[in-house]
Amino acid sequence: MKKFATLLLLSLFLISCTSSQKMLDRGQYDRAIDKAAEKLRKKPNNEKELNVLKEAYELANMFDRERIEFLELEGREESWVEIYRTYEEMNRRQNVIRTLPSRVRNEFTFYNYDNEIIESKRAAAEVSYKRGLDFLERGDKISARQAWNEFDRAAEIYPGYEDVDIKLAESHRLGMNNALYFIENNSGMVLPDFFDAEMKKVTLRELNTHWLNFDTYENDNIDYDYFLVLNITEIAFSPESVERRIYKESREIQDGMRYEYDSNGNVKKDSTGTDIRVPNMVIVEAEITETEQSKSAFVAGSLDFYDLRSDQLIKTESASIEAVFRHRYARFSGNREALSEETEKIIGGREAPFPGNEQMMMDATELLKNRSKSIISRNRRLLEN
Repeated sequence: MKKFATLLLLSLFLISCTSSQKMLDRGQYDRAIDKAAEKLRKKPNNEKELNVLKEAYELANMFDRERIEFLELEGREESWVEIYRTYEEMNRRQNVIRTLPSRVRNEFTFYNYDNEIIESKRAAAEVSYKRGLDFLERGDKISARQAWNEFDRAAEIYPGYEDVDIKLAESHRLGMNNALYFIENNSGMVLPDFFDAEMKKVTLRELNTHWLNFDTYENDNIDYDYFLVLNITEIAFSPESVERRIYKESREIQDGMRYEYDSNGNVKKDSTGTDIRVPNMVIVEAEITETEQSKSAFVAGSLDFYDLRSDQLIKTESASIEAVFRHRYARFSGNREALSEETEKIIGGREAPFPGNEQMMMDATELLKNRSKSIISRNRRLLEN
C-alpha cells in the first residue's frame, strides 16, 4: 500500500513538472495553454511561455474550427451536440487568456462566439429532445430510460427547453421499476399485533436507486414490477434455561520483594555492596461459580422475489434468524486478583427476569428487518434491470 502511494505521488509530481512546451509537442494544446497561462500570471514577461501559449492557442482553435466545418458539412443532426461543446471549449479557452495580465492579453485577438453558441445550443437541445420523444413513443421501460437520457442531455445543454422538465419526469416514471415488500405468515402461529407494523418500518427508501423504488405500503397508483415476500414458515421459542458451572482461574502476581541468593545460599550484592532484592512472584487462585440464563426465539423463513411481469419466482434466500437472550453472573472464593478481566465484569451480578415470548418476538423483528434489508440490498441489480 505504501509503495502504491509513493508511486502515485511520484506520478502526480512528474505530471506537475511537465513543461508547457512538452505538452505542446505532444499535441496536448489545452493543457499547454493552462500551464503556460499559470506561469504567465506570475511572470508576464516570460517570452518562452508566451510563445508556447500563442502556438498552442492557434493550433487548438485551428483544429476545432476544422472539426466544426467537417461536422457542419456532414450534416448529421446528432453532431450539433459536439458542435455546441466545441464552441463552448473555444470560448473557455479564450476566457483563460482574458484573465491574464494586459501585457499578455494584448497579444491576442478575441472573437465573440455568442451567436454560434446560442444557435448550436438550441439545435443540440432540439436534437436530444426529439430523440427523447421518439424513444418515449416506443412504450417500454428500456426505451423510457433512453428517453430520459436524451431529455437530461437537452436539459443540461439548454435548461428550460420546451417542456423538457415535464418529459424528464414522465420518462423517469415510465422507466422506473417498483417493488413492494410485504410479509406472509405461514407458520401456523398467530403473530403479535405489532409484528407487521414493525416489519414495515424497515428503511428500504435508502436502497432506492435512480431506476428502482421500494415500497413497504402498497400505493394504488403504482403498477408493481416485483413482489418481495418475507415468507414466515416457523416460529419457535426455547424453554427458559439456567446453567451453572464451576471453574478455577489463576494468575502470577507480585507479593512484595525477596532477596536474591547465589548458588552457595548467600545474598547477592550489587557493585556498591548493597543486597540485591527482586520481586517475589506467587501464584494466586480463585474458584468461580458462574450462572448463565438463556432463552431464544427462532424464526424460519425466506425472502422470495417474484417478477410480476412473468409471474415467476426469480430468487429466494433464507431469512431465518435466532434472537437470543443471555445473561451471566458469578460469585467467587479465593483471591480476587486471580480473576480475568472478563470474569471480573460478571462478579456481583444478579439473576435477571426472563423476557416473555412477546419481547423475544420484538427482538426477532429487529433481526428480521436487518436480514431482509441486507438480502434486498444484495439483489438490487436483479430488480433494477
